[in-house]
Amino acid sequence: GGPRAYVTTQGDDSVTVIDLVTREVVATVAVGKHPAGIAAGLDAGPYAYVANPDGNALSVIDPAAARTVATIATGPSPLGIVADPARPRLYVANWFDRRVEVVDRDAAAVSGHFAVGNVPAGLAIAPGGEWLAVANRDDDELQLIGLPDGKTLARVQVGHAPFGVTVSDDGRLLFTANVQSDDVSIVDVATQREIARVKVGDAPYASIHDARRNLLFVTNQQGGTVSVVDAGAARELLRIPVGDYPEGIDYSPSLDRVYVASWFDNALYVIDPDALKV
Repeated sequence: GGPRAYVTTQGDDSVTVIDLVTREVVATVAVGKHPAGIAAGLDAGPYAYVANPDGNALSVIDPAAARTVATIATGPSPLGIVADPARPRLYVANWFDRRVEVVDRDAAAVSGHFAVGNVPAGLAIAPGGEWLAVANRDDDELQLIGLPDGKTLARVQVGHAPFGVTVSDDGRLLFTANVQSDDVSIVDVATQREIARVKVGDAPYASIHDARRNLLFVTNQQGGTVSVVDAGAARELLRIPVGDYPEGIDYSPSLDRVYVASWFDNALYVIDPDALKV
């Protein structure tokens, strides 16, 4: 039915489904306790998967029926979640357990795990599924894990308390939003090292890469803004005011728009990446 956004609403234990063409809410789906991370889209198959940190489980949503159809038990406090583009798998970061769990989508169950660092948060995966990147928040590092075997390839030091991690469309660069140092680290995947660190706003939380313009859009949680970073020049261009406590962010290639979920405003803000304004 066209591009849709799936927005986890923590205070309501639900996911809001928005038609991005009409900009209308088309469904509200009850899920587990305090939903946070979500994996949806082609790589996730026919379902959307929601990480419920306070419920120690994933909720499985059938988008066609707009309802939760299954629950998958996980380890403690699942947060970051990403779908594997090459295999019927999901990877889920356990906030308190120093591991990333492997979820078999076909079996709807955890099938194994990878050992990671302290307080794993955001996850990103190579476009072809060759590796997984994990932001180990309390280690100030980005851990690269080979797939499918789970062998650690590298541990790259980044800024203080990395949370969200994003991969460029070509898989060559990774970006971490470093909450406590107010900057973004740019990591070269081939050399497995940080090549730049860019100052942004207060408490950067997550980011999305716009490959058409080679821009990075970063939510500044405590600044109420989105930083626009020139990824090639590794410098901040400007900050766009949005709602209070912006957190989740994504980009629609078909509509060429950036979408920002502002937590304390109960609203989604739409940014024009050409005009660089809401």
